[in-house]
Amino acid sequence: MNRMMKKTLIIIIAAALLLPGFTGCKKTPPRQIIQKAKVTAPAAPQVEETLKPVKEKEEVVYVYDSKGMRSPFRSLIKVTKKKDKKGTTVATSPLESFDASDFKLLAIAGKAGKYTGLILAPDNKSYIVKEGTVLGLHEGKIKQIGLIDLVVEEYIMDYTGELKPNQIVLELRKGEVTE
Repeated sequence: MNRMMKKTLIIIIAAALLLPGFTGCKKTPPRQIIQKAKVTAPAAPQVEETLKPVKEKEEVVYVYDSKGMRSPFRSLIKVTKKKDKKGTTVATSPLESFDASDFKLLAIAGKAGKYTGLILAPDNKSYIVKEGTVLGLHEGKIKQIGLIDLVVEEYIMDYTGELKPNQIVLELRKGEVTE
């Protein structure tokens, strides 16, 4: 039965391919080109036109006034500290997720008196920091980066409710210091 279906299919395909060959093209007589007579309009009388002098347009120069507008180079997204329901701030970067004393100073690199530090977070991720970077749970800022240490200054509220400065010094390990 399968063989029978194949033969039938081949016959149908062959008939479909040969059928257009037997019918051929219908011959139609060539079209005759009929030329129409050209109609010319009577020539219009010549009128002297007076040319009016055209006034030159003054160029309008647009001056951008940036007063009251935002800078086009500033980000549209504002990075702000989020406060949770209790009023405490939530960390906006991984550097603010751990206490400043939990970080380890791995390396310091500098050029022309400006130093950057490489610190290791407690979750074993390393970060490159510079002076002014926010570090720690208490929003401490890196105040100074020296040849062998990094100073973080944070303000902690004491028992009286006053903010007191607290300095945390992260030092390179003694065996790793090279000058």
